[in-house]
Amino acid sequence: MSPADERDEKRGAAETEGAAEPTEAAVPAAPAEAAASAPAEMASDAETAETSQETKPTEPVEPVEPVEDTVAAAETAAESPSDPTPEALATPEDPERSEFQDGAAPARGSFAARRPVAVGVVFLAAVLFGWLSYFQLPVNLMPELTYPTLTVRTEFPGAAPEEVENEVSRPIEEELGVIGGLERISSISRAGVSDVVLEFQWDTPVADAVQDTLERLDQVFLPDEAERPLVLRFDPSLDPVIELALSGQGERFRGEEGLRRLRRIAERQVKRELEPIKGVAAVQVRGGLEEEIHVRLDRAALARTGLSPTQVLRRLAEENVNVAGGTLEEGNVEYMVRTLNEYTSLAEIADTIVTTVDDRPVRLGDLGEVVRSHKERQIETRADGELSVALDLYKEGDANMVALSKRVRAALGKVDFAAEAAKEEGEERKAGAADAPEKAKRGNGPAGIARRLFDEEDVRLEIVADRSVFIERSIAEVRNNAVLGGLLAVLVLYLFLRSIRATAIVAVAIPASLLVAFAPLDLMGVSLNIMSLGGLALGVGMLVDCSIVVLESIHRCREEGDDLVDSVVRGTLEVRSAVIASTLTTVAVFLPMVFVQGVAGQAFGDLALAVVLSLVASLAVALFLIPMLAARGGFDLGLGGRRPSLTPASWRALVEDWRALSGAKRVLVAPLLLVRTLVWLPIEIVGKLFGALVTLVVLLVGGVVGIVSPDIQHKTEIGGVLLNVAGDTAVADGYRTLLARALAAPRLVVALLVAALAATAFGFVALDSELLPEVHQGEITFELALPAGTPLERTIEVLAPIEASLASEHDLVERVLATYGFDPAQSTRSDEGEHTARFRVLLKRADALSERAVAERVRARLREIPDLEERLTRPVLFSFRTPIEVEVHGDDLDRLKQQAAVVETTLASLPELADVASTLRAGAPEVEIVYDRERLATYGLSLGPVAESVRDLVRGAEATRFNLKDRRIPIVVQLAEADRRTIDDVRNLIVNPGGDRPIPLAAIADVQLGEGPSEVRRIDGRRVALVRANLAPGVALGEAVLRLRRALDHEVDWPADMTYFVSGQDEEWQRSSGSLYLALALSIFLVYVIMAAQFESLVHPFVILFTIPLAFFGSIVALALLGMSLSIVVFLGMILLAGIVVNNAIVLVDYVNVLRARGMSRQEALLTAGQVRLRPILMTTATTVLGLLPMALGFGDGAELRTPMAVTVIAGLSVSTLLTLLVIPVVYDRLDAALARGREQPEKKASAETTAGAGVPALAGGEGGES
Repeated sequence: MSPADERDEKRGAAETEGAAEPTEAAVPAAPAEAAASAPAEMASDAETAETSQETKPTEPVEPVEPVEDTVAAAETAAESPSDPTPEALATPEDPERSEFQDGAAPARGSFAARRPVAVGVVFLAAVLFGWLSYFQLPVNLMPELTYPTLTVRTEFPGAAPEEVENEVSRPIEEELGVIGGLERISSISRAGVSDVVLEFQWDTPVADAVQDTLERLDQVFLPDEAERPLVLRFDPSLDPVIELALSGQGERFRGEEGLRRLRRIAERQVKRELEPIKGVAAVQVRGGLEEEIHVRLDRAALARTGLSPTQVLRRLAEENVNVAGGTLEEGNVEYMVRTLNEYTSLAEIADTIVTTVDDRPVRLGDLGEVVRSHKERQIETRADGELSVALDLYKEGDANMVALSKRVRAALGKVDFAAEAAKEEGEERKAGAADAPEKAKRGNGPAGIARRLFDEEDVRLEIVADRSVFIERSIAEVRNNAVLGGLLAVLVLYLFLRSIRATAIVAVAIPASLLVAFAPLDLMGVSLNIMSLGGLALGVGMLVDCSIVVLESIHRCREEGDDLVDSVVRGTLEVRSAVIASTLTTVAVFLPMVFVQGVAGQAFGDLALAVVLSLVASLAVALFLIPMLAARGGFDLGLGGRRPSLTPASWRALVEDWRALSGAKRVLVAPLLLVRTLVWLPIEIVGKLFGALVTLVVLLVGGVVGIVSPDIQHKTEIGGVLLNVAGDTAVADGYRTLLARALAAPRLVVALLVAALAATAFGFVALDSELLPEVHQGEITFELALPAGTPLERTIEVLAPIEASLASEHDLVERVLATYGFDPAQSTRSDEGEHTARFRVLLKRADALSERAVAERVRARLREIPDLEERLTRPVLFSFRTPIEVEVHGDDLDRLKQQAAVVETTLASLPELADVASTLRAGAPEVEIVYDRERLATYGLSLGPVAESVRDLVRGAEATRFNLKDRRIPIVVQLAEADRRTIDDVRNLIVNPGGDRPIPLAAIADVQLGEGPSEVRRIDGRRVALVRANLAPGVALGEAVLRLRRALDHEVDWPADMTYFVSGQDEEWQRSSGSLYLALALSIFLVYVIMAAQFESLVHPFVILFTIPLAFFGSIVALALLGMSLSIVVFLGMILLAGIVVNNAIVLVDYVNVLRARGMSRQEALLTAGQVRLRPILMTTATTVLGLLPMALGFGDGAELRTPMAVTVIAGLSVSTLLTLLVIPVVYDRLDAALARGREQPEKKASAETTAGAGVPALAGGEGGES
């Protein structure tokens, strides 16, 4: 007989038995339609539930058999010729069951069962709004971090670091040091620039801090040469989101003129096209040559004419003017009066009359030459070895990075390089060549698709780096993890329930809860990032927990004899408080996150919100949508559940289920008939795909276990283990026996509990710690430095072979972006100069092995270069500091420099550290001019004009600008290079041009070579030197800091006036970890408070709290075995774990109390409750664990942040579940027995007996001993 025939025969027998003996069978059920509207309803409060139980035998409740089908009785009744009357729905045991007759109002708690349309349309609206909100959410890699840090930048041209410190940094520090909420103030004084960094407390509003800073800056008096201070808001996300490379080929782009042309195209066309795009904060251009017009003065000619550079500068500025002269009226016409005397050519500039000598005009051309040139070249950029101009695009703080990337690609398609080709030199040739429009069309196609955007008119524009690509890959991985986790959770449900209907009903909770959560996330301004989506993926397995408990309770009530609607009402009410409490415990653990300081609190707010909102949505689904679907009879899919069996026939029958999975669409669509056509197709597709997945899994498992070798299956019962957990009594009975033995030997269980507690405490101390796991983004950067003072040409000559070797690593390296030298206008580091280079390497794979392989190969080549300093960096997500920073405090710069060198040497000898470097190092060689004031006075000279004259001769100065139609080119006056090439040339500069007797600079000043500090740093008013280091591969932060402190204390001699302090990421970890411990303790306390309120007892929650250290024990063991460290993400996993591991114990203890209230003895109640609740406990645990399994496997971009958290939850929940099933009943039993013994005094016996007669369990009400 086929399985289908067996099912039909059983159904017919059930109908016959139900018609003959209605009092012994289940209560007859109405059809699915009638069940939703029939007036029969049981009382919804606890008293009515207890009344119905009193009519039944009081003997111990037997373990619940596995549910064969959620609504089998409803299907049987649906085949009857007529609907049952309301009177027929009342059973003889409970004649008052039908309380809705004669138009009575529905009982409380029956809304979901009696108002399916209302419930359906409300959830439809919520899902619809969530679906729309999903597409509105911005997409970023990480949450928007609001660092409470401001930087006050002040330029002081020509000043040395010490001069900048004394004249600029110190006055600003003293004035700003009294701002409220200031945590730390530091300054960096470099040549010509001062940066004062203000670090505020994390709860300080940045807008208020900016306003206070601006008000204080108005009261600072700075030198006249210093520029006005600028207040910059530091944002660690201000890395270029897109980098482009503009290069050219052919004669037009060769030599210096070609580099000038590339720079001009980048600034005039590409930059102007990008800056107006929504979301673009700035576009910076690097490389190429910036146009200037140089007036190169001959020193001998100046001496003959008695002119100074200052006079030449002033004359050029006076001659190059356009002045508005007002208006002139003549008759009925009004004329504008304008003076038009701006230079229109280089010949006009050279023809400018500067002065007269012997009545003869001296023109500028007589004093030197006027040439079109460029700024001094201090930087060279290359992309894959080809000279290029780099464009760095920065986004606004709240911009959607992925959408911004798409807009940029679309805008670049409109850049018309053909038009630029027609503008030779900007003015000689006019725009609008005949062939320009045809060539421009070729630039509009591939934007946004191909990396190479343009290749026309010998100009090639490429996107060489785009952070949105990594973001999209990371977001896709998290999304895939959530989907796969959901499918695995649903598959587990099916293997447990063995019913398509029941599985489909519970599975609705996952997409419904996720979609509903997107709407409030959008309202709260949360973006789609790996934290928020990680929270959803983290909770996807938990979204069905409440639904499982509710549906299992409905199943049990259905088997106890309630009709379909009444079983829905009573089943929901019996577990309503438990599921609400279990959800609240999980939600409550995130409330203390408001106390978490540092980057942890800022970064993980999105994750906490995502988990909380999705869980609250799942609670609403469990209490309203699931009962409504169950009351509708599973929409009559026509599928009966099958009891698990060990025969090969049962496996083949299981495979048959997938054929009906396409009908699962009706589970979602039936109550929403109005939108059937809108959602039919995707549900049909999901049904087919899911059916195929089930078929594959069942065939693989069944083929190995049941079909290939049935003898082995019967002998080893492997197949029984696989399916018995779904409800077969063998496992339940085995667990009952094991629990009975545990209750008989409590000392062994208590010893196990104490050992777990001790191991957990030891693990927290023994495990290494780190701020965050290192995230491999497929990108590393080599920062190289030759000795200070090395010119750019020599830097390129020495390091170009390294760039070529990187590019030759075709198996690992995708692209190499090289920057030689630095851009003074954009540099924010004091150690950058023409002697430095940066090689940014983009890898083909984002993993640690690729990074390590490339780094080792390159470092082997770098060791061959003498006097080369190298440092390897990676893009960071949160902290803007390096892992290790040692602050060496002192006042004397020379001694501070020596001590920093000792510390640097000590740290470099530690194998746990790499890339050790000090910030206080020798600066570039400099020519120091020290004026003698007495000699100046002797010659009748003033220091200020003399110093300005020397500056103008050596460095040059901008006199005016040469205006073209689309740009203004600076006109710079300087001494000819041949006259300022050596130190002797500087000594021989004439400082009194036009005087009776020429006075050289050497006559009034000492000119000598020197070497100043590269920078001067101050922290909280004291000078410091920072020694920075990265962690060696495989070394945790906590281990490195411990070894470092030991070395600094025992291997370095510290003078009395010098100290050190370890900062960097370790300081951030110490700040965050302390608040995380507090948050963890508060989370556990809130869990206790919620459980105490639910049980109305202070002892019950104490029993349940023992699950938390058991969970931590499992997490600590897993972290130790996998070599993971304690970090912020691990702590967050433990906080989440504290909220979810108590759920199983809540369900167990709650049902023990229910059974004891019905008169069952304590130990019998423990055994029966454990046996009955075994299935839902294992189901909820399995769905949560498998839902997190894709995250724990660590595949895909950004997995380093997801894996430790998932491992923490999976290990903790798994171990806690297994131990909870034994430890919690034993603790409950022993504690209850101890309390009972304390109440055995004769004067309390009567009170105890009264309490026992009222049905209150001993642990809650004080009943003594076993009943």
